[in-house]
Amino acid sequence: MKRLFVFGCACCVMMSALAQPRQVKVLDWSWSNPTIDFLEKHLADMQKECVALDGLVVRVYGKEETLADGKKWAPGTGNAWNKKAWNYEQFTETIRRYKALDFGRFTDNFFYMTTSSVDFNWLDDNDFAGVANNFGVAAKVAKEIGLKGLGVDIEEYGRRFWNVNDLKTGKSYVEIADVVFRRGQEWGRAVFKEYPDIILFMPFCLTMDGAVLSRPFMNGVIDVMPPEALIYDGHESSGYVAKTSDAYANMQLHARKLAKQLILPQNVRKARSQILLAPAFYLDAYFNHPATSYYRKSLEPEISQLGQVGLFKRCFAAACEEAEPYIWLYGEERCWWRNSTHPRVKGLWEEAEGGKGLTQAILEVKDPSGMTIDKPENIVPDYAFAGKEKGWGLWQVENDRKQPAPGGGEVKDGRCVIRKVSNGCFHQTIPIKPNTGYFFLCRGGVTNDKGGSAGASLCFKSAEGQWLPHTGNVYLKFSGTGGTETVWSFLTTPKNAASVSVQCNARGQADGGEAFFTGILLQEW
Repeated sequence: MKRLFVFGCACCVMMSALAQPRQVKVLDWSWSNPTIDFLEKHLADMQKECVALDGLVVRVYGKEETLADGKKWAPGTGNAWNKKAWNYEQFTETIRRYKALDFGRFTDNFFYMTTSSVDFNWLDDNDFAGVANNFGVAAKVAKEIGLKGLGVDIEEYGRRFWNVNDLKTGKSYVEIADVVFRRGQEWGRAVFKEYPDIILFMPFCLTMDGAVLSRPFMNGVIDVMPPEALIYDGHESSGYVAKTSDAYANMQLHARKLAKQLILPQNVRKARSQILLAPAFYLDAYFNHPATSYYRKSLEPEISQLGQVGLFKRCFAAACEEAEPYIWLYGEERCWWRNSTHPRVKGLWEEAEGGKGLTQAILEVKDPSGMTIDKPENIVPDYAFAGKEKGWGLWQVENDRKQPAPGGGEVKDGRCVIRKVSNGCFHQTIPIKPNTGYFFLCRGGVTNDKGGSAGASLCFKSAEGQWLPHTGNVYLKFSGTGGTETVWSFLTTPKNAASVSVQCNARGQADGGEAFFTGILLQEW
């Protein structure tokens, strides 16, 4: 048991610093993103229909005016990248209408800003003054309405402006990049002045291949970003084709590498703490696209093996482990609510072929706290602590090797109890599949303020019985607030794992201290 001592100590030390499972928030980003007119008519119904969503990306427009050529124009969603300047006063009525809405369950909403109408020159100070002004106005409007921030899609839907060759200025990349960096600073100052703790939600931040000028621009933005602001990078290209747990974990690694490689050295630490991952899903690839499409083929063979909702559920679980806390769902030809005004939307996602059960899958993964442990898929023997099967054994650190450790406990009658333990656990080792997704849940708590810290962990072994590096292990911790708690995690087992030590842990208990466990669930996901 000497090696268990090593892992038991590491487990309990790490547990003491960990919090409850994070609660993800799901955003809709789609062709159907609503306007104020739509929300005023349908918001109440949307809240009933869209129980899988926590937020919307909404279209916001100011007062319409007639231009000199007779065309109608309104400042807002599609034309911020424009030398024609907006005025905050143009949004007065829009703000009033938005503030009158009760968004209810939609707690995290964003002002949608796209590039469908682009008219400015990077090299013209006056032109870019208009662009910076417009984003500053948008930030002010978003704050006034109560939105979390701006949904900034920098992909070029109109005129191209992120590639040096498309600009035809005759200047080198270095010359242009220097100007674009300063424009990023100007843009950032305008936005952060109006909304210092804003969230900039971006499908692409540093991850838009080919848009080379977006990188000096974002460097400028990050250079002036205050500590309370956040940027979420949606990693669109990676998210749309992700189909394994490793793919989502690799997005985090990629984000850290990009920060080191692309951000000015003095701002790398800022970028790593303030640019966060928000994994993406392209729902049409799951439920609309033909088998021959690029995005649908990228999900093979898993989507054929697991089914459309089955693969989505597994990937969504993996994304939840990496989300901080946002996940965004992009959709084109289907919608989460009825009465979409987009001409190409055919109906609800649940009505798509293979889409039935999608909402329930999201809800189950977002909050599995009510999941039953009494199921055939649970691979933990005596998962309800009846004490009738061999398996659970007590291990603890001995303060004096010549004397038994003072604490103890028992497993019986549906409870695993640990008392007066400085560092110990009830444990058992069971076979496990390598490189496979699992769901791990534990119920229990700390009885009183003398109970120290407690929780559950998984520590993996190789086929030879050797402990594997702790980086693959899983640690869950009760908050200690009293009563029964449920903690959980989705995980992928190490590639060379053959078995796992399932541990119910306690550490730092005083005389009279007690931790209890009422159930463990470990099932293939």
